Amino acid sequence: MLNIILNSNTFITGINLATPILLAALGGVVCNKTGNFNIALEGFMLIGAFSGLMGSYFFNSAAAGVFLAILITVFFALLYGLFCITFRANEIIVGFGFNMFAIAITGWLIEPIFGGKGSFYDPSISILNPIKLPIISQIPILNKLLSNYNIIVYISWILIFALYIMMYRTSLGYKLRALGENPGSLRANGLNIPKYSYLAQVIVGITCGLAGAFLSIGNLGMFTENMSAGRGVIAVTAVIFSNAYLPITALASLLFGFANSIAIQLQGLGFPTQFIEMIPYVLTILMLLPSAFKKKRLLKKKINSYK
Repeated sequence: MLNIILNSNTFITGINLATPILLAALGGVVCNKTGNFNIALEGFMLIGAFSGLMGSYFFNSAAAGVFLAILITVFFALLYGLFCITFRANEIIVGFGFNMFAIAITGWLIEPIFGGKGSFYDPSISILNPIKLPIISQIPILNKLLSNYNIIVYISWILIFALYIMMYRTSLGYKLRALGENPGSLRANGLNIPKYSYLAQVIVGITCGLAGAFLSIGNLGMFTENMSAGRGVIAVTAVIFSNAYLPITALASLLFGFANSIAIQLQGLGFPTQFIEMIPYVLTILMLLPSAFKKKRLLKKKINSYK
């Protein structure tokens, strides 16, 4: 049984399933560090998926699809920022609103834009081709495990290190983290606080746009209503579980992807479908429990300090 579950196909599928979660979570980490608990990742990802397919379909280019996915998702991320940063609206309410808006608008636009209902697929749609890594492709085992993914997968790996360096090794990263920890220090130094807040929204727009493009034109070349299917929520869970620390966030995202992959393998072994489908969500709840207990302890400690 272990040989069937723990094999190269499980690993490859796990990487592909983890990629959109990882990308969205990376953007969520940046937002969290700037003091914005962004739960609109699901909606941003869905908008990116729809825009990616639209760009690929009308321009007959997967690259155009990725570019349009990023462009439109950044626009909506900035719109989200307008409500939360400029108008100072409640970020939870705005986040839920954007998620519901994304489900509604993408579901409605399928028919007028593509002429379908509920989903759209066309074999002529350009998808992202797998890439063979020059050196890795010459090594037998690593070639199968680490090569032949599309470019968005490799970008997600690069972004883990790039964003970590930016957040912890550059002055820009220090300013972004100071925005979440002590915004008064930025204000005291005469820095433009909204500028850095909006920059975080641009970053989450880019990462969620890539995540959405991966869903629609990464492998399939199709769009279905609500095709993000809770991946944005799982990305938020990864951010909470890791306390917005990038390396742990990346590991948590990969864990979700591999859990999904193993669940698919179990389904092939005859396990009940209902049991298999609930595995990622049970894992989500389990990963949130430590954070909940920690907050409970802190609250109890705070109450005791007033006695």
